[in-house]
Amino acid sequence: MTHSLKQLAIDVGNSRIKFVVLHTNLPVKDCKQLPLVEHAVSMAIDEPVPWDQLRNWLSNQPEEHCQSVVAGSNPRGIKKIVTDWALLPLLPPLEVFNTEDFPLNIEVDEPRKVGIDRLLNAIAANILRNINQGAIIVDTGTATTVDVVSPDGHFAGGSILPGFELSAKSLHDYTALLPLIPVADLRQEEPVVLGKHTTNAIRSGLFWGQLGAVRELIHQFQNHSLFNSSPEPPLVLLTGGGSSLLAPHLDDLVRFEPLLTLQGLAIVAQKISGIR
Repeated sequence: MTHSLKQLAIDVGNSRIKFVVLHTNLPVKDCKQLPLVEHAVSMAIDEPVPWDQLRNWLSNQPEEHCQSVVAGSNPRGIKKIVTDWALLPLLPPLEVFNTEDFPLNIEVDEPRKVGIDRLLNAIAANILRNINQGAIIVDTGTATTVDVVSPDGHFAGGSILPGFELSAKSLHDYTALLPLIPVADLRQEEPVVLGKHTTNAIRSGLFWGQLGAVRELIHQFQNHSLFNSSPEPPLVLLTGGGSSLLAPHLDDLVRFEPLLTLQGLAIVAQKISGIR
């Protein structure tokens, strides 16, 4: 007998909080499909939580078929969510902090220090990749991470570089005259390559520099010895807040999965809760 599970997954990042309602058909067994996204909303870390919108999304859901889970890299933001949780008609959320419970082998020097978002991405990637196929995951947020899942499904490490927003802020904060370029400016139109004034020169550097760095890291990892014995090239996934900016220029290389972290969080919540 099959039934469905609704999950409200919340990812509390350094600058934004993302809320996603996901749907999973049970029993899960060994399906090669991520939890399906039904609703999604994102807010700046200091904005009011959209409780009314969340209540509307989750109205008329039987409590036994609904689960909530929260994780992230910002303890203050997580506390903000948990403190006001009574505004939702759900049991308190499962708070995911201990990565030792994750269904993932972490093969790096200091496993406990790996950012939780990176590991959640790897867990989701393990659902999508083929047997004996590795994965490369590009996640563009405040920082951009490019991480590797080995052909046997282990998190093998990766690279971290400043994302769009952090790069823009650094140029403004650590120079006397350079203006702050909002990331929203990059979404309005594709930046020119050859900037004829300071603002366009910064836009060009932010956008094309980030794209070039990501392309080169993908290339370096694709040619890494870790994948020498794999029968097929690694699956390359693109996710995160800035992913929609890069996706049109990487569509020959990547599979676009903008909410991969939250789908990974939903999978972890199912595993920890013993849902099958």
